[in-house]
Amino acid sequence: MARPRDSKTPLTVSRPALLVEGSDARFRELIHDLIAYGHRLDACRDAFAGIIGVSGAQYEILMLLSRNAGLSVSEVAVRLHRSGAFITIEANRLAERGVLSKAADPRDGRKVLLHVTAKRLGLVERLAPHQRRINDVLFECLDARRFAELRALAAELVACGDRAVALLP
Repeated sequence: MARPRDSKTPLTVSRPALLVEGSDARFRELIHDLIAYGHRLDACRDAFAGIIGVSGAQYEILMLLSRNAGLSVSEVAVRLHRSGAFITIEANRLAERGVLSKAADPRDGRKVLLHVTAKRLGLVERLAPHQRRINDVLFECLDARRFAELRALAAELVACGDRAVALLP
């Protein structure tokens, strides 16, 4: 149960939908829970990455490209909410390891398309049983309806987050 807010402590939100009986306590609880869950997701991502010997960011790139062959650096950057320069650096590291290849886009020679290699397939096959077991538990509280709702809500929250970050001093 939330403790009453100290009247000297300023509210951290002003939108009525985020206040419960004039208090931001429930909002603060939500933020703490989201951050805690984010830490758990990071820990799982990093463990998966460790199993196949890559960094967490490289794991994200490989998982995206495993299901979306031939994306450009900028497309990967947009989908993973990272900078193009960051994706380029990590893609180069993956290419050096032989799990990712880069080729000019036949439609636009200025673009570089990223593809996973056959070597990546072995890594993903080795990882899949761990992913299934952990991901099933990470999201065991969701039925199909709540899963669809969460996906939509998460996409909306990411967009809100992008606008909020743009306001940071």
